[in-house]
Amino acid sequence: MTDVLKRPPVAVSSATPVRRRRRRVNVRAVVLYGLLLPGGLLFASVFVYAVLSALKPADEVLSTHWWPSRFVWSNFKLPFTTVPFARYYLNSVVVGVAVTLLNVVTCTLAAYSFSKFSYRGRTLLYLIVLATMMIPLEVIYVPLYALVFKLHWVNSFAGLIVPAGTSAFGILLMRQSINGLPDEVLDAARLDGAGEMRILWRIVAPMMTAPMSALALVVFMTTWDSHLWPLLVGSDDGHKTLPVGLAAMQADNAGATGIPMLVAAAVMAVLPTLLLFCFLQKRFVEGITMSAGIQ
Repeated sequence: MTDVLKRPPVAVSSATPVRRRRRRVNVRAVVLYGLLLPGGLLFASVFVYAVLSALKPADEVLSTHWWPSRFVWSNFKLPFTTVPFARYYLNSVVVGVAVTLLNVVTCTLAAYSFSKFSYRGRTLLYLIVLATMMIPLEVIYVPLYALVFKLHWVNSFAGLIVPAGTSAFGILLMRQSINGLPDEVLDAARLDGAGEMRILWRIVAPMMTAPMSALALVVFMTTWDSHLWPLLVGSDDGHKTLPVGLAAMQADNAGATGIPMLVAAAVMAVLPTLLLFCFLQKRFVEGITMSAGIQ
């Protein structure tokens, strides 16, 4: 026994070949990125072309070459000196933020009711809400405008914000997410004496940050790009949003001389939604997959 313990260790020859694992090439990923990369570059090239066109002199804006002979940075000042562009920008920010906050609150409340409460007619009410998604907005604009006119909300922020304060899509998105919460957690909070609003604020809302971020991103982008309803309700300069203001600028500045100013205004108008999507894209994907039940 002692001979075995005193036996010297066997040296491993350094010449022993070491097998290296070959990394497998994921063909599916290569094909996927091979298709997405050209598409991404194509869409990015449109934005790059818009920025370069906004920096061109007026006599070069319709030329075929991309790169301007000289950069005219004053084109980005013209919208602020020619029209009340700063007011349009502020109106869009106020309306976009207010509508987004209203949608997050109202859709979360309605979705929590449809998901975790049991009462007579719940399924019927939810089906009615979903059925409204099949109605085009242009169909309800006439009676909605008549209602807003009777309430004296024309040319006011109330007329721009309140009618868009909730959405059937937001209720659907939040309900599908809240359905994934276990009822045992909510029942335990009720046994501890917590009210429904406290449960919603302290338990449900912190676990629904990803769907809320996805909803906020979709609603803000939709509101920011909305044109027809702000055109009907906010026709004066004090309540015009960016899409309405850009359309008015296009009508008043026809010809090649006004194109650089219009393109510069359009570039500045698209920056908030672009930056917001860059910051919230991870939350957006998490929220959509969570609502769809994808693990």
